Amino acid sequence: MARRMGDEGEVRLDILVSAEGAVLEVKLKRTSGSELLDRAAVDAVKRWRFRPAQVDGKPTAEWYYNWSWVFKLDS
Repeated sequence: MARRMGDEGEVRLDILVSAEGAVLEVKLKRTSGSELLDRAAVDAVKRWRFRPAQVDGKPTAEWYYNWSWVFKLDS
């Protein structure tokens, strides 16, 4: 639907990743101006798996700040 409406923009998210690599929390830091694009970015990230951060060689939960997704239509 966003494509049909011609929506474009950049979404910025903060993501909390667990010690197991699962996404625990996603915060919308900056909107693209389109609720559809913002929701698509958040929903996609919630399904991802990450390699967790490590402290002293042990996995630990960590926030990753300012992840950026750009939605751009090709002409």
